[in-house]
Amino acid sequence: MRPPMRSSIACIHCRKSKIKCENTGGVSPCDSCIKTGKKCEFKVPDPIPPKRSEPPTGVRQERDGGSDRKKLKKIDDLSKVDNQRASVYAEEVLCAPFLTEDLWEQVLDLYKLHFAPELPFLHLPTMKEKLGRKLKTSPPDSNPELNLVLLGVLTLTARFHPDLVKYLAHICNNQPGNARTRPIQTQFDPSAASEYYADVLTMALGPLRTSMKVASVERVAAYLMLGLYEWGQTQPKTGGLGAWMYVGVAIRMAQYLGLGFGDIPESRDSQVESTELQRRSSCQQSQVALDKEVRRRTMFSCFILDRMLACGKERVPIIQAEDIQVQLPCSEDKFDLAMEVPTGFLRNRGQHGVDDSVLSRFIQLVDIWSDISKFSSQGGRLNEKERDHPPWTEGSTFYRLNEKLAAFDAELPSTFTFSRSNYFKHENHQASSVYVSLHMLRCLCLIMLHREYIPFVPVRCEKPEGPLDEPIPKGSPPEGFWISSAEQVFKAARGIVDLIEICQRKDKLPQSTIILFAIWTASFCGLYAEHFPQMDIEKHMLNYDFENTQQSDSKAKVFRRGSVAFTYVTLHKMSMWLKMASTYVTILQRMDTYFVKIKQDYYRFAAKNARTGERSLRVREGGTGGGLEEYSPMRTYLKDLGTLHPEDRVRIDTPERSSPNTVDRDHAPSGETKPSNSSAANKPPKPAPASSFTAINHTPIMPAPPQDANSPYNNGAGYPTPHPEAYPESWRYHSSAPQQQPTPAQTYSASDAMVDANTTAIASEAHDLAYWDSFFKKEAPRRIGSIGDLGYFSSGDSQLAVADMPFGDSSYIPALADGSYQYLQQVEY
Repeated sequence: MRPPMRSSIACIHCRKSKIKCENTGGVSPCDSCIKTGKKCEFKVPDPIPPKRSEPPTGVRQERDGGSDRKKLKKIDDLSKVDNQRASVYAEEVLCAPFLTEDLWEQVLDLYKLHFAPELPFLHLPTMKEKLGRKLKTSPPDSNPELNLVLLGVLTLTARFHPDLVKYLAHICNNQPGNARTRPIQTQFDPSAASEYYADVLTMALGPLRTSMKVASVERVAAYLMLGLYEWGQTQPKTGGLGAWMYVGVAIRMAQYLGLGFGDIPESRDSQVESTELQRRSSCQQSQVALDKEVRRRTMFSCFILDRMLACGKERVPIIQAEDIQVQLPCSEDKFDLAMEVPTGFLRNRGQHGVDDSVLSRFIQLVDIWSDISKFSSQGGRLNEKERDHPPWTEGSTFYRLNEKLAAFDAELPSTFTFSRSNYFKHENHQASSVYVSLHMLRCLCLIMLHREYIPFVPVRCEKPEGPLDEPIPKGSPPEGFWISSAEQVFKAARGIVDLIEICQRKDKLPQSTIILFAIWTASFCGLYAEHFPQMDIEKHMLNYDFENTQQSDSKAKVFRRGSVAFTYVTLHKMSMWLKMASTYVTILQRMDTYFVKIKQDYYRFAAKNARTGERSLRVREGGTGGGLEEYSPMRTYLKDLGTLHPEDRVRIDTPERSSPNTVDRDHAPSGETKPSNSSAANKPPKPAPASSFTAINHTPIMPAPPQDANSPYNNGAGYPTPHPEAYPESWRYHSSAPQQQPTPAQTYSASDAMVDANTTAIASEAHDLAYWDSFFKKEAPRRIGSIGDLGYFSSGDSQLAVADMPFGDSSYIPALADGSYQYLQQVEY
C-alpha cells in the first residue's frame, strides 16, 4: 500500500509539531528546522506505523521547539559574559542539535579534501571515535582542548557545507517570531558560517594574557587553522596581519613544545628509548607512535604555512629548515593504522626511508618553493648578486634552483608523476588532494623561476627573448635558451589548467590558498600569451578549447574563450568561499585592460617617434625597453601570495601613465604645425596582414611615414595615429584570416570596444594622484597657457598675459564688463 503523499514530504519534527514543512523535497533541511536549530529527518512511514514508546523526559525537552530558541538565546547571553567562561560557550556551540554524527563525517571529508595538504595533523579515525563518544554520552564529555580543534575544523569547512550555511545564517540573523510566518532567506553568504565559528574559536582560546601562557598541540593546531582561514579571506583593504600573527603564535608555541625535535637522539638516549619500547604493550606502542606522528605533522604544518606567508617582498620566514630534526610524515595508510616507520628527513632529499609518501614529497617541494620565492621577492635578476652571473652559468641562483627542480623531478617515483591515470589512482584512495597540491606547486615553481628573465611587455619581440631592460645578462646564451625558458612557463601553466579540468569533473578541486595562487598565476600566464602570442611558440595556453556560454558578448573575448576564460570562471567560483580569489579576479580584469592600452600607446608613439626622430626607452612611449618601469610598481600584485599590508585599492596602472595629448605636447617640436581636421576623413583604410606576426617590429623603431596630408600617421587632432597594420584585430584574437580594419580615425573607438564596460572607470582609477600633482607642477606654464584664455573669458582676469595665450593676439578676446565667473558663484544649487 502506497503511503500518503503528504507524509513523504514532511519531516519528523514538523509532523510531530503539526506545522507546515517547507522543504525542497527532502534533499536539504526544512525552513522550520533551520530556524529552530534542530536535526531535520525525513522518513516515509510504514502503512501501519507501530506504536512508539514514550521518549524519556530529557529527550522530550530537547525536542521542544521553544527550548531550542531559549538555548540559542542562552548562547548569545553566554557570549557576552566574562572570558573565563569561554570554554562553556564553546561547548554550548558544539552541542547544537544539527551537529550530528553524519554531519561531522561530511565536515571531516571536506577538511581532508581542501586542507589536508597544508594541515595534515588530523588523525581522522581518532577524531571520529572521539566525536561518536562525545555525541552519545549525556551529558557530553567536555574536553576544552578537543573543542578548539573541532571549532577550527568548522571554521575552515562550514562555508563549504550548504546545510551548515543555512543553519548558521539563521543563528547569525537570529530572527524572532513564528517559524511558520517568517520565510527564510534564499540567498546566503557562505563565509558568514565560517566567520561565526572563527569568532567562537577566538573566544574559546581565551583572553590574550591567558592564552599566551598555555601551550598544547591542540592549541597549535587551532592557531594554524585560524591563521589559514584568515589568510584565505585576505583582501587589500584589510591586509593579512591577522593570519601573520596567528601563524606566528602557532610557530612559537610549537617551538616551545619541542615539536621539531626528537627523531635524532643521542646514542645513549636511543638505547634507553628502545628498551622502553620493548617493555610497552602493542597498544601502548601504537598510541606512542600516533602521538609522535601527530607532533611531526603539526610541526610541518607550521613549516608549510610559514613558507606560504613568506611568499612576498619583505616577508621573512621564522622556521629554518635545518633546525627541523624530525622525520618527514609517513604515508596515509601508515598514519591511519598508527604505525611507526622511517621516512627520511627534510634536507636529505636523496636518502628516503622505507616509507615514501606524496605528502613528504610535497613538503620537500615546499622547501624548494621557499628558495624560489626568496629569489623572486628579492628582485630576481635585478638583484646585485645576479648581475655578474647570467642564468645559464653555474654561479647564478637561477641555475642552482633550476637544478634543484630537475633533481626533484628525477627522484619522483613513477606513481607520483603527473598523469591522468596516476590522478585516478590517488583519487581512488581518497588522496587526490595532496597529489594535486604537489603538481600545482611544482608548476608554480617553474613559472615563478623562469618568468624572471622574460620581458613584461614584449611588444617588439618576434619570439621569446631575454631581458630588454638593464641589467642585461652578459655574454651569449646557449642556442634556444630563451625559447626553452619561455616554454617552461606556458607548459607549466597548461599543466595547472589540466589539473583544474581533471578535478572539476568530480568537483574535487581543493580550495586552499596555495591552489588559488597557482590558478591565479596560470591565468595571468594565459592572459600574457593572449596579448603576446609570439611568446607561446608551442601554443600551450593558446590552443586550449573552452567557451564560457554564460558570459555576455560585451565581455572581452579573452574572458569568453580559451584558457583565460576557463581559469577566470574557476577564480570567480572560488571567490564564493575565498575572498582572496575576488581580488585576483579584479586584478585579472584590470591587467587585460592594461595590456590593451599599453599596446595602443606603444604603436601610437612609435609612429610619432619615427616621424620626429626621437628615441625613448619607455615602452609606453614607443621605446625599445621591455616594460620594466611598468612592471616595478605592480610587482607585488603579480608576484606576492596575498596582501600583508592593507591598501586602499589595487593599483594596476603605473604613476607614469600619461594622456595622449600630454605626451604629444611634451615631445612635439615647438615649431610643428598642426594639421587640419579635414585630413582625417580622407585617410584610406588598409587591410590587415594575413599573419598575426606581421605586426611585430623587425627594427628597433618603426619606419618614418611620408609627411604629406594623406599620411595615415597624421590626423586632425595633431597627434600620430597608429598604423592600421601595427595593431590588427588578429593580434587580439589570433586569427590567421585577414580582417577588415577601420580607418585610422576609428582605430581608437574600435580598440576601446574590445575592453570591458568598466574600462573607463578602471582607467580613471589607475591614474595616481601623486603623479598628477607632480605633473601639473612641471607642466604649469604649458597647462596655464592652454587654459588661460578660459580664465579670461569667464572672469576677465588671467594669470598670463593675453599675448602669451594660445590665441596669440588680444584682438580675438573681447573685454568683459563683468565676468560670468562671479555670476556662477552667486547661483544657488
